[in-house]
Amino acid sequence: MSQPPAEFDEVRRSWSPTGEQVTGRLDPWPAQALAALLGTTLPGDGTLPPLWSEAYLRSARPVSALGEDGHPADGALVPPLPHRRRMFGGGRIVVTAPLRLGETATRTSSVRDVRLRQGRSGWLLLLTELHELRVGDDVRVREERDIVYRRPEDVARPAASGGTPASCGAGVPDDDADFVLHPDERQLFCFSALTYNAHRIHYDRDYTRQVEGHRDLLVHGPLLVIGAIEAARRIRPEASAPITSVDYRLVAPSHPGSPVVFSTAPGNDRTARVVGTQDGVATVEARVG
Repeated sequence: MSQPPAEFDEVRRSWSPTGEQVTGRLDPWPAQALAALLGTTLPGDGTLPPLWSEAYLRSARPVSALGEDGHPADGALVPPLPHRRRMFGGGRIVVTAPLRLGETATRTSSVRDVRLRQGRSGWLLLLTELHELRVGDDVRVREERDIVYRRPEDVARPAASGGTPASCGAGVPDDDADFVLHPDERQLFCFSALTYNAHRIHYDRDYTRQVEGHRDLLVHGPLLVIGAIEAARRIRPEASAPITSVDYRLVAPSHPGSPVVFSTAPGNDRTARVVGTQDGVATVEARVG
């Protein structure tokens, strides 16, 4: 096994992230805008489904504070790497009680773990972020996110298409699916704006292809996970069986131009397995409880 890059090893050994906290009111408009973007409706009781908090409690940074890729050049959760490529790998959500419109909530974010792993294309710097959303002293939602950083030289060539073969939902017609996303440039632009996400892989095609090595723009990881949660929402009575847990993994890139079809399969208990596929390839997998 080769030695890890010095810059990655330095981050693992000496970086002490400070974390951040954002407080704000959960006004109706962002949730209404997200519902319109998805072509769905809000729960009638004013609760927010898991991960709809993406439209709230964002840290507002000036454009001058952003790096070349559109992410903050530095910050509480950003490792001190002058050159990096960032990917959203997966995560876990636990909901003890849903957030509700009209409440004032606080998001407290920190880095829970930093580790190194050698992948097929080079070394990976793996971060686990912890996000807690509370109302007063009551922690309502706890989410861990797995973020992957790579070196530019390890991703310089265009990525080949492909992914994990779909074992649930491959080739399912739209009419038989539990939920369908139809991602195009308009939807990606609106979701980026709604979540204050300036990562250029979602709107700058030349940058995406020539710098980050993808064949086309990428659909946001959180948008795909929200789609999986929406599929689960549609097969269960919301009031009597609210969603309390989500375990998700992004398994292949998703690009605009083809629908992402979400299908569910019941588990051994109240947990449902959801797979989102695009062109017969699984892009996101989730277990929703």
